Amino acid sequence: MPLGARPPRGTPHSLELKETVRRLLGLDDDTAVVIRQLACTEPGCPPLETVIAVLPMDGPARRWTLHRPTDQITEDDLRPLLASGPEGA
Repeated sequence: MPLGARPPRGTPHSLELKETVRRLLGLDDDTAVVIRQLACTEPGCPPLETVIAVLPMDGPARRWTLHRPTDQITEDDLRPLLASGPEGA
């Protein structure tokens, strides 16, 4: 691990999802992928949602939300979501 590098954080499944997002979008190593599971507070929303954020060094951030827990998300869920473009695009 390079000096100053941080060890990967998250569950094995969330780390796998990050790598899947990176592969499906063709991201370079300088682009951060953040996956967070959050409590959804909107009326009618499932109790947990997963937010995926892609943060490039140069360029705008992109964000997607899935209304289910992180451990229930598969590559088959990510493929059409990421292909549809980020939220607000």
